[in-house]
Amino acid sequence: MNDLIYLDNAATSFPKHPDVARAMTDFLTHSAGNPGRGGHELARRASDVVEEARDEIAKLINAPCAARVVLTHGCTDALNLAIHGVIRAAVRHGAPTPIPVVTTALEHNAVLRTLHCYATDNLVALTIVQPDEHGYTHPESIASACTESTRLVCVTHASNAMGTIQPIDEIIRATRRAAPEALVLVDSAQTLGHIPIDVQRSDIDLLSIAGHKGLGGPTGTGALYLSQNAYADHCTQDEARVFCERRGGTGSIAPGLEMPTALPDALEAGTANAVGFAGLLAAMKHHDPSAHDHEMALTQRLLQGLSDIEHVTIYGPTTTENRTPVVLFNISGICARDVATILDKEHNIAVRGGVHCAPLTHESIGNGSDGGVRASPGRATTQSDIDTLLSAIERIAMSATQSRSA
Repeated sequence: MNDLIYLDNAATSFPKHPDVARAMTDFLTHSAGNPGRGGHELARRASDVVEEARDEIAKLINAPCAARVVLTHGCTDALNLAIHGVIRAAVRHGAPTPIPVVTTALEHNAVLRTLHCYATDNLVALTIVQPDEHGYTHPESIASACTESTRLVCVTHASNAMGTIQPIDEIIRATRRAAPEALVLVDSAQTLGHIPIDVQRSDIDLLSIAGHKGLGGPTGTGALYLSQNAYADHCTQDEARVFCERRGGTGSIAPGLEMPTALPDALEAGTANAVGFAGLLAAMKHHDPSAHDHEMALTQRLLQGLSDIEHVTIYGPTTTENRTPVVLFNISGICARDVATILDKEHNIAVRGGVHCAPLTHESIGNGSDGGVRASPGRATTQSDIDTLLSAIERIAMSATQSRSA
């Protein structure tokens, strides 16, 4: 694996810091009790690790308190917890169906498929706002799609396909004017760890978090932040604006058949991925915000190099402004998945080809059937890696051109 050029960090970061594996091994060796499920030493050690990870996430996003960070099994889990919870709570509160929900064509399938299942049952009236040709969603377009009855607005912080960063602060302000009662759910899968996020300053109601991408942790780790507006202190289950769809043991308030009402236990059922959070905690302790500057410099080099190759189309912003270190492109005359396969098999370069779990994004930019090739540099990527990729793309493009003219 030493000669592998890994350019699929938008899917999951690699390589992880060595301390991630060491922390997970140490946890399994010395602390692998069930967190919150017992008073013995191993259980206490496991609980300490989980709570320290929660604290670090809370600090990173400037949550008002760590209890408002609910640990999940990933960002998709967090998004499902939020979407199911908001819709179920609205129904319990007597909201007439279909419940108005607004989202964008840039969303990941974790959002789109979850909302689609409600829309097909006519429980949700779903409005999907289209981005412009560069993958930018205008705040007023979202506001125009809202009504006073809108209960939920779901927006990604950055497109996982094109890398376009969305104006979250402006979107939230516009939503507040148009739909004061709506909760705003922000998907930070592609941004947290790259771009600072302050949930209080931005007035975010719900924030879904991935532990294995920009934060550098292991897969199977994530979190959902809930504001006071989304889940008030001391509220009952009947009052909560996010209803717990997942039921089970929490380690607190064991007697009785009802879930606890206080966060985080109100939404945390079952045993946490404690070994994963041991790894995430180690990753966050080594997180270096300056690595993003390195990644963006490489992204600029990649954008410039691709623009110089004939028959290559780049999607999204043409510069590094308002984008993450993600570049989506296609080579004329050859399927994106085939390009990715050639890069893998013949050049030992790992990229991703296809629709990237964001089908409506690709429909909006005109490559819905085949998608595109996505290259995403990481902290370990070098200039030489980018240059090697560019040379390989140039050869593939030239070969495709020759095949068409033969």
